[in-house]
Amino acid sequence: MLYQSYRSPEKASEFRVGLELHIAKMEQSQKKVAPGLYAELGTLYLQAGDSGRAVAMYVKERDTWPESKGLMDALINNVDKRIPGQNRG
Repeated sequence: MLYQSYRSPEKASEFRVGLELHIAKMEQSQKKVAPGLYAELGTLYLQAGDSGRAVAMYVKERDTWPESKGLMDALINNVDKRIPGQNRG
């Protein structure tokens, strides 16, 4: 699905919905979401103009996978710079 969304951008919303459903299913069954999935969903939200949801996914990625902290913090800071008055951590 990821490959298809890059190859055919019009399928990005279909990929986003599929990813949302997969993550919800994993969370409901109290299973750990695979590395990178929260971040990927966050990026899809950011591309759609929803920076709040994007940052929320980046925070989930950082908190679930501590080894991603540097990258996720950088992404969060970049989003915060685009939106004056925002300060997240």
